[in-house]
Amino acid sequence: MATRNKYITTGGHRHRYIETGSASETMLLLHGISSSLDFYEQVIPELSKSFRVLAFDFLGFGLSEKPLNKTYSLELYADLINEFLEKTDSHGPSLYATGHSMGGKYLLASALLYPQTYRKLVLSNTDGFLYVPSWARAISLPGVKQVLKNVVTREKLSEKMFAAAFYRPDQVNRDSFMKNLMVARNPEAFDTVMSLNRNMKQLDMNRTGLRGRLNELKIPVLVIWGDKDQYISPKTAKSVQNELPCSKLVIFSDCGHSPMLEYPEKFSTTIREFIFSETHFPGNQCS
Repeated sequence: MATRNKYITTGGHRHRYIETGSASETMLLLHGISSSLDFYEQVIPELSKSFRVLAFDFLGFGLSEKPLNKTYSLELYADLINEFLEKTDSHGPSLYATGHSMGGKYLLASALLYPQTYRKLVLSNTDGFLYVPSWARAISLPGVKQVLKNVVTREKLSEKMFAAAFYRPDQVNRDSFMKNLMVARNPEAFDTVMSLNRNMKQLDMNRTGLRGRLNELKIPVLVIWGDKDQYISPKTAKSVQNELPCSKLVIFSDCGHSPMLEYPEKFSTTIREFIFSETHFPGNQCS
């Protein structure tokens, strides 16, 4: 991706972002866990033909700051997203956003806590609809955390775990695969994941009550899922569609958790067609 990295301070922390394209419509891209904006690098050139594209590394990931002992929450990330949009002069009637995996959950929080921000949303293999038991916080205890860190950041194991994000990893652009693998292996980002795990209640759509408010979203939402997703089951896609009153579901065949890297052209085209088409839903509840 030839787009030059920029840096911006939001929430008192330095964040990396990119901005490309000159269209009047803006598309914000939000990445998933153990990832960065580079996860979208295969689709950014195509999307920038139709949108002013913005993407940034979430706090704790990529090339953004990774503060120790941060109290992460859905509200925090929604606030950071809103501040980023304000400082990049992106608010307006032609603002759209795409969130992948964890980024989808944060996008939903952003849309609920800052209503009327977006005109349409795209959720790809989104997090936020699974039940995570409280005992899962145990993996972030100091002793367990260090053992786990030593294991999952090893080259061979981390590559195997990362490859599970794709149905056919050998068909993913090799340079993109290796670049994003190195991002996933970053020890400091692993520490962020453990911090997220410690703050599970504040980051859970159910426990925070945000999932129960999804019927407030009256804007069109496109839900994209891979039928071979090993990270978040395709069965979840139907729950997402059912809980969002103005949503449309598109399933990618022979695709895993990462359609933007597995099928970049199809992913870009599907988003563009959704954004620029008239989307009709039954009844009059959707704007």
